[in-house]
Amino acid sequence: MRIFFIGTVEFSLQALEKLVDIDANIVGVCTKESSTFNSDFANLTPICKINNIPYSYVEDINYKESFDWIKSLNPDIIFCFGWSSLIKDDLLKLTPYGVIGFHPASLPQNRGRHPIIWALALGLKETSSTFFFMNSGADSGDILSQEFVSITYEDNAKSLYDKIIVIALVQIEKFVKELINNSFNKIVQDDDLSNTWRKRGKKDGEIDWR
Repeated sequence: MRIFFIGTVEFSLQALEKLVDIDANIVGVCTKESSTFNSDFANLTPICKINNIPYSYVEDINYKESFDWIKSLNPDIIFCFGWSSLIKDDLLKLTPYGVIGFHPASLPQNRGRHPIIWALALGLKETSSTFFFMNSGADSGDILSQEFVSITYEDNAKSLYDKIIVIALVQIEKFVKELINNSFNKIVQDDDLSNTWRKRGKKDGEIDWR
C-alpha cells in the first residue's frame, strides 16, 4: 500500500517515525518549514532525508501544485495527522482508500477545536484517540480506530497529549496491517450524538479572582 503523509506537529513526527519503523511504503510527505500557529510544531524533514522519502513544504495543501505533486506519486491512501486546515474534496477523493485523519476526542462527541484543552477544562474523566476517514465535514467521517484514554486530576495538556500519542502509535501499527489486508472496519458516526467544541479566545484564559 502506497501511503502519502501530511503533517506538521509533534504527533505527526512520531506517527511518521512509527510508519518508518514498521516498513510502511511512504511515497511522499507534505509538511511546513515553520509554523507560528502550532505550538507543537515539529520538523519532519530529517526523517524524510534519512529514509529517502520525497517531501514538499506547503502552505495550503489544496493548492494545485500540491495536489498535482501528490497525484504524481500515485498513493493508495493519504494519512493526515496534525494539519490545521480542512482538505477539499478533490484531494479527499484522489486515492482509492481516501484520507485518514486523526482527532484526540471521543467522536462523534467533541468534534472541533482544541479537544485536549477542552477535555481538561471541562473536567472529563476520559477522552479518545480516534482515526477516521475524512470527508468534507469537520471530524465527521467514518471511524477506523478508536481507543479510550483516561484523564487524571494530575494531567495537564502536555501529559494528556503524550498519553494519547502512546496509544495512537499502537493503533497505527494495527490499522495499517488491516488496511493492507483489507480487513478493516468502518463505524459510521451518529450525528445525533455529536457536538462541536468552539475555538478558544483570550477570555477563556482569564481567571476571575472575585
